[in-house]
Amino acid sequence: MKPFAKIPTQIPRSGIREIMDLAWSVEKTGPVIHLEVGQPDFSTPSHIIEATCRYARDGHTKYVPNAGVDELRLAAANYFHRRSGVATEPKQIVVTPGAVMSIATAFLSILEPGDEVLLPDPGWPNYHMAASLVHSKPVFYDLRAEDNFLPDLDQLETLVTDRTKLILLCTPSNPTGQVYSASLMKQLIEFAQRHDLWVISDEIYADIVFGDEFTSALSFDEERTLIVSGMSKSYAMTGYRVGFTRGPVAYAELASKLQEPFVSCGTGFSQLASAEALDGPQDCVVEMKDAYAHRLQIALDVLREYDLYRYSPGGAIYLLIDISRSGLDSHEFATRLLEEKRVAVAPGNTFGKMCADHVRVSIASSDENIRNGITSICEMVHQLKDQK
Repeated sequence: MKPFAKIPTQIPRSGIREIMDLAWSVEKTGPVIHLEVGQPDFSTPSHIIEATCRYARDGHTKYVPNAGVDELRLAAANYFHRRSGVATEPKQIVVTPGAVMSIATAFLSILEPGDEVLLPDPGWPNYHMAASLVHSKPVFYDLRAEDNFLPDLDQLETLVTDRTKLILLCTPSNPTGQVYSASLMKQLIEFAQRHDLWVISDEIYADIVFGDEFTSALSFDEERTLIVSGMSKSYAMTGYRVGFTRGPVAYAELASKLQEPFVSCGTGFSQLASAEALDGPQDCVVEMKDAYAHRLQIALDVLREYDLYRYSPGGAIYLLIDISRSGLDSHEFATRLLEEKRVAVAPGNTFGKMCADHVRVSIASSDENIRNGITSICEMVHQLKDQK
């Protein structure tokens, strides 16, 4: 029998999923504190559940257009207008089964084999997995701890070649939680303009910002910028699998066409309920954001108590914790933490070399779990440091 394709078999499995699987196995013998996955622990708001059931009962269970239902394309266009101040038409929106498919579709639409794409390190591992699957070459730009996990414009200039076609940004960031200022975003877009690059800005966490206002990449360029968002994080709708992208009309038409051979279309009742979520009351979004801000402070207070505080994330639902004093790499640390303390965290090296001596924790858990889980991390770091 002839072998499988090389690239899919060579792509490493996500370290997040490895820890999740191990945590489920460990959980058979007792409770585990889950801080490894970026899934809101809140229930989907009741008015969205009610809308979902209503649309399903009313027969919206059949195929829908490749680009998504009109109601959601309009609601998403209005959402981007509110978020950035840039007028957006429904024909500039393409709906996908989750934001991860929005990113994969963008790569399929823009990148040719051998094209180079600038990706953040650390960054969500799905970025380089998807880039590799379209036979492009991921080139990583550093988000260093000493730079507060923000891009270095000077380094970016050194990475551009004749094959560079696209830069991907993520703000608020997974895994760092950092939010790009308006000034930095403007500089990044000017960099892309200077080198004639496409920009994908993953803004799935744009509604979860603590403190300063969020600035979208769309505010500085409409023609070369694709903005990715969706329903999973802000509305606790991860299982609905509804993402959407705002881009030029020509892009939306191409991306819509590409839905057919891969997913055909999304789910009608999920999309219609998503439209109601975007257009309806936003109290639930604010309440969840405020809860995350409170939980983050709990985590930071524990880190300060153990002298492991390094920075304060500006948004999203993540925090990187420096475990370098332990003397272990992040995967070994995460495995031992789970086996010995029954706390699951994501190993930093799954996000890139720049945080190989960190672990990522999700603050999408209860106050008690955050406090106890972070305390266990700190205790293990100091315990291992003392054993060296």
